[in-house]
Amino acid sequence: MISATFEDFDDTERAIAERLRVDGRMSTVQMANEIGVAEATVRRKLQNLLSDKSIHVQLVSDPMRGSGVTALVGFVVEITQTDEVAKKLTTYDFVESVYVMTGPYHLIAEVRAPSTDHLFRFLMDDLKPVAGIKNTESYIVGRVYKHHGRVTDVARPNVKSEK
Repeated sequence: MISATFEDFDDTERAIAERLRVDGRMSTVQMANEIGVAEATVRRKLQNLLSDKSIHVQLVSDPMRGSGVTALVGFVVEITQTDEVAKKLTTYDFVESVYVMTGPYHLIAEVRAPSTDHLFRFLMDDLKPVAGIKNTESYIVGRVYKHHGRVTDVARPNVKSEK
């Protein structure tokens, strides 16, 4: 089952994926108890999902904690060079996601740069020689309410908002 979609999963596989989406460190024992199947079933199905790359478990950091800046960057590109530009964007470690889109932008990238200066240099200098990019438009993320399926703590009680 290579590159299966969520709809291709059976009920148990879907339940495993949902629990991992909420807590990537959840034990197979806890999943089995919550789903109502044997722990060996969860272990076997999870191993199959991981080995055929139907799912993967990864660390997702909170974009509002720590230093850095997160931006969504829309790219207008020469339509015949969409794939080349997208592949080039994936070579930058700080580009977290690249999407081919419908609408006013051909591509949208989620960029997590160490600073606004780094983001600026990436857009103005690094991308200048990339063939096919006609225009970009950037949107700096100010606050995140939900990230990778998880609702965030937007209140942040330890951070005082400035008025």
